[in-house]
Amino acid sequence: MQKKEDRRTAMTKRMLKDALTELLRETDIYHVSIRELCEKADVNRTTFYKYYGSQFDLLTDMENDLLSFLSKTITEHVTNTEKIIETACEYLEKHYEFVRLIINNNVDPLFPQKLFSLEAMREATLKEYYGKYDDTTIQYLFNYITYGAYRIICMWLCKEQRESPEQIARLVASFIQRQN
Repeated sequence: MQKKEDRRTAMTKRMLKDALTELLRETDIYHVSIRELCEKADVNRTTFYKYYGSQFDLLTDMENDLLSFLSKTITEHVTNTEKIIETACEYLEKHYEFVRLIINNNVDPLFPQKLFSLEAMREATLKEYYGKYDDTTIQYLFNYITYGAYRIICMWLCKEQRESPEQIARLVASFIQRQN
């Protein structure tokens, strides 16, 4: 019985997330009303408030889905930069509408900071460069690599005719490996 409830909850949250993505194409997060969001998702307000306190909480949940996936991917493939980037890009393509909104429309201007502060990302960088460089140099390299990779992936997502996730992963990984 519990599984059925979990599936229903997941479906409701998915509908709300899809509705928010759709609304963010038209307006900014500050002008999205809960009423409008619930109408778009075909969910009543009581149900919405069962899971979220506001549209900002829903947005945070969506961002956390992305950040959790990236953190897990980095941890699973910590020694394979290309696989991390390829897996991340496949996920980004699967969630293309939301990802494009979050990187292009200033839906959450602090999102890049949340991304770059992922502990798994820092640990992977430290593991790669520890002993090769001093701590200050490693911090510079971390910023150079992560911000550079982020901007390349942003450019990639904005292209009409994008390379495959495998191709962009190979390109970004080759840039990162040149730092070794």
